Amino acid sequence: MSPGRMRCIAVLALIFAGAGGAPFASPKDQAPKVPEGPSGQVQFQIVHAFGAAGDGVAPGDGVVMDGKGNLYGTTEGGGAFNGGTVYEMTPGANGQWTETILYNFPDGPPDGSEPNGVVMDGAGNLYGVTEFGGDGQYCGDTSGCGTIFELSPGSGGVWTESILYNFCSLAYCADGAFPIFPPTLGPGGVLYGIGGGVYELAPGSGGWTFSIIYTLCSQPGCEFTSSLTLDAKGNLYGEGGNGQKMGQCRAEFGCGIVFALHPQSDGKWNEIVLYEFENNSADDGISPEGGLTFHDGGLYGVTNAGGSDCVNVGGCGTVFQLTRGSVKNVNEQVPWSFGANAAQGLNPGTWVVFDRRGDFFGVTGIGGEGCGGIGCGVVYGMRQQTNGKWKYAVLHTFDGSDGVEPDSGLTMDSKGNLFGTTGGGGQYGYGVLYEISPTTQASK
Repeated sequence: MSPGRMRCIAVLALIFAGAGGAPFASPKDQAPKVPEGPSGQVQFQIVHAFGAAGDGVAPGDGVVMDGKGNLYGTTEGGGAFNGGTVYEMTPGANGQWTETILYNFPDGPPDGSEPNGVVMDGAGNLYGVTEFGGDGQYCGDTSGCGTIFELSPGSGGVWTESILYNFCSLAYCADGAFPIFPPTLGPGGVLYGIGGGVYELAPGSGGWTFSIIYTLCSQPGCEFTSSLTLDAKGNLYGEGGNGQKMGQCRAEFGCGIVFALHPQSDGKWNEIVLYEFENNSADDGISPEGGLTFHDGGLYGVTNAGGSDCVNVGGCGTVFQLTRGSVKNVNEQVPWSFGANAAQGLNPGTWVVFDRRGDFFGVTGIGGEGCGGIGCGVVYGMRQQTNGKWKYAVLHTFDGSDGVEPDSGLTMDSKGNLFGTTGGGGQYGYGVLYEISPTTQASK
């Protein structure tokens, strides 16, 4: 365990202020209040099939939506120079969508290449990372060690790209290399993300300032497994492939943790380990990943393995809920354990999203049907019943022609429609952007 990792249990009182049972401090933009949709069957449509000439391929990490209903995302490859793209999808009056490629990345330095997701600020600027490219001074890879970039809209629909930071700009690449998780946007336009540790990239009059605010640990297998989630009090939450309760997990990795970072008045950050997965109980998960979601005082996420209902030794994954118990402990519940029926999906790896009534929705990258027997993946929904238990339903099963491996999280619009991407499949075999509506049918 590195010196930077501190188990400051006493700080729980600062983050979870109030009496026992007080909820987590949910950010204002979580769990959107949306109207009920019409009754009827769940509808699926392909918004866009990637891979035509000049188009991007392999969309990554889902999409974000602006106030007009336009969608923005990235592809890891393709485009004019085969280094990936940032795209915009604009809805039309006839239900059709139009794609505009906002930026084509080159296939190598000094610009970034192979982007993976974006976030948007209030002015409409987009921020993201590229896994490769850049000109970090200490990068020993000819493909580059990655960048943080900004895309800014201008007149006439022209967007301008700026490289805000090149990874491996510090000796021994202490700032990290090959980032794969999109940054999280904080107050004042500060970006938080995952590099060699948790980084902060702050704008100022003299440009952007990069600093590492937290390091998980240094031993092999000790890694972050999702983007960060920011609460209303400025605390950061994340997941990692680490932990001391090994259970049935491989010793060098542990079973994983959920952690919180609390900002101090002196500018430092303290870590609180909220939960350590151990896989010793009947239904505990292994390997939390994909990101955390606040809802109604709880933190929700998924584990890619573990659980009680899978024939595989490593387990097929879970959906978990963390709630505050007393000042010094956090309780876990498992609304769903995957694997009892492979047709219902296996091994989830992305965040869940809630609608107004409290149903939540997610995806699994495999399971379902087709794809050589392992399944092409599913979109699922869950609703809590009057007895407190959760009811699970499959909203859509991919078959390859409409997408393969939906490995990015879902985005919900103001009407409760869900949007997501698949890494492959579709008309050209390079992935699709899809829409599912209405979401109110998730668990009926």
